[in-house]
Amino acid sequence: MNTAVNGEPYLTHYRNNIISRLRAIDLFLKTSPIPYDKKEVIELLSISAEELEKIASENKIGAITPSAFAVIMKNGSGELCRAFKRQLECGITDSYSPEQVSYIYNIDIDVVLSAYASMGVSRLHKGLLETLFSNIYV
Repeated sequence: MNTAVNGEPYLTHYRNNIISRLRAIDLFLKTSPIPYDKKEVIELLSISAEELEKIASENKIGAITPSAFAVIMKNGSGELCRAFKRQLECGITDSYSPEQVSYIYNIDIDVVLSAYASMGVSRLHKGLLETLFSNIYV
């Protein structure tokens, strides 16, 4: 991720491209009939039809169910998919080291370390991610 300061906090990107999409996915998974429509899955995950077919074939997915959706998301190349995979690799936790935040969200480690220092913390509770991201400019 480009971390040159241009006045926009990473928080804006986080809210617009990650949180809003996670909410849309949550609503989709809770309200859409199973099996899920491939076109909607492609749109939600920002992947191509070819990529969806490849992932489905490699993972022996015939119909897109909630568990298949998670497999597709873990293997997709879209930004949200990559962050999801990195989050799973780091483990679901209540607090994050600077290295974990840097890795999960693809932000330069020096920028993350500086933001942690400005907050006076060495680990960050997940509830404070937005505060951290308001101190990171991209």
